[in-house]
Amino acid sequence: MVTTGNKPNDETVALAHSYASELGAPYIIRKKRAIDTLRADYGVDEVLVCADRVALHVEGQEFFFHPSMANTRIKRLKSGENDVVIERAGVRPGDIVLDCTLGLGSDAIVFAHAVGEEGRVIGLESSPVIALLVRRGLKEVSVDTQAVNTAMRRVEVVCADHLEYLRAQPDKSVDVVYFDPMFRRTVQKTQYMEPLRHLGDDRPLMEEAILEARRVARRRIVLKERWYSKEFARLGFLIPKKSTGTINYGVIDLEGGEWS
Repeated sequence: MVTTGNKPNDETVALAHSYASELGAPYIIRKKRAIDTLRADYGVDEVLVCADRVALHVEGQEFFFHPSMANTRIKRLKSGENDVVIERAGVRPGDIVLDCTLGLGSDAIVFAHAVGEEGRVIGLESSPVIALLVRRGLKEVSVDTQAVNTAMRRVEVVCADHLEYLRAQPDKSVDVVYFDPMFRRTVQKTQYMEPLRHLGDDRPLMEEAILEARRVARRRIVLKERWYSKEFARLGFLIPKKSTGTINYGVIDLEGGEWS
């Protein structure tokens, strides 16, 4: 269900109606009722609240869009530092990047900065409510770094299952295909990640998805996983460098380069 804060105005009411319409969810007048009361009264699990910020309340937690570490990572790139995701993906200005597991959109934002004005970043998210929150957040939220704001506006959000989307794409139509299913399987529970695990698709990647990615990508496919994950071997990814932390990146190089 969709509602407003306890002190709604015309703008937040109109916003709530627009979210409800796009999600096909009922709009409920708040009447200063607590979220738990609304959830119990209407028998729903998720309550989307439109106030000063739009937030999803689920399982006692609150989720709202923010660029997360993308802000810091883009600042580091602008200062001349490397970014491990950009390095492993081999993203260049003008590239088309397909992020198959958008989630919060942090990596997609950094990709959008790296590809520049001539490039394109498409982010796929299977959850309609996450896709809507992230798409609107990318267009409406601003931070203190203009390069981050510019990058956020470039990301195209598509609500779709990544396998179905890949099946429909022409051969060699993007430069890089990226998979990051990790946020659905975090090691430690955090207040911010719990709503995403509740709404997200926790199925393992299918071999068919990687086969389709091989057909669609021109240069490279990248998988982000825990360093000890058996998914790299199962899906045919090489690990070009040892992990220096809890995660690592597997690569399928389609150009016959050093990692193929």
